[in-house]
Amino acid sequence: MPSEIDPLSRTIALLRPRVLAWRVIEARGSWAIAFPANPVISFGQVISGNPTIKIGSTHTASLTRGDLAFLGTTEPWVIKTGPNPRSIDFMTAIAEPARLMQTDDPSTNVTCFVAGAFVLEAPNAALVADLIPPLLPVLHNDVAAERLGMLLGLVGDEATTTRPGRSLILDRLIEIILVETLRTRPDALPGHAQRLLTALGDQKLARALQIIHGEASPPWTVERLARHAGMSRSAFADRFARTLGTSPINYATQWRINQARSMLASRDMPMAQIARQAGLQSVSAFSTAFSRVVGVSPTAYARSLEMLPVSAA
Repeated sequence: MPSEIDPLSRTIALLRPRVLAWRVIEARGSWAIAFPANPVISFGQVISGNPTIKIGSTHTASLTRGDLAFLGTTEPWVIKTGPNPRSIDFMTAIAEPARLMQTDDPSTNVTCFVAGAFVLEAPNAALVADLIPPLLPVLHNDVAAERLGMLLGLVGDEATTTRPGRSLILDRLIEIILVETLRTRPDALPGHAQRLLTALGDQKLARALQIIHGEASPPWTVERLARHAGMSRSAFADRFARTLGTSPINYATQWRINQARSMLASRDMPMAQIARQAGLQSVSAFSTAFSRVVGVSPTAYARSLEMLPVSAA
């Protein structure tokens, strides 16, 4: 009998988030920091002040003390105060923090915020667009803000020390923060994340998802999944498709291929073993399924990963 597996936790673990940077930033007066397009998730919390985050002309959030923000965008973005401040790039802000404190009025309030970013495992980093919106603010009076604030504080504490086990703790904290973020504002999430959370709230569909995510190897069929859900085949297939926007077999195939992408990234597992763990009994069947979903063969995909740098913890 399979163990109780949480598909959302499995999905987050597949992304393998890693802390990339962490900073406390202070600024006085009217200022702006410009961040370039970058395939990372940025996050932060306001300690004092009232900064505004802007992503192009489409997303804006005005923040105040205790508010948090998560950014799942790959577009350039700006954090600022004042109507039209001159911006400096974030590398300059880090290298020359005094430039953010220049003002003719020393009594001007100081804005202080903690900011960081984490990078996702290259093979499945594209999944972030399915989970995190471009800009997700969490206001200080939201019930989850305190929990997320404490987690970010722990990240900051670990990121600025060299204690044993630092990398493991940081990785787990970031995974927890991602899960907590998804649970906090389900209404603001992209369609895929909303559908997944809705399905996990459906007791019958959740049973099928636990099977799919927990046991990749068996050749699952709609009939077998329907039996685990305690439903007829037609009713199960209809409810699954309406809730998750795809058929049970397509969903299971996509999940298996995403797992295979991670296994290929490890670069130390034979193709035949990857095929078996992806639920396919031959390398040729695996190659056909992988090529149909990803657009290239597993061998070509593995070669493309060799040109990517290994993520640092």
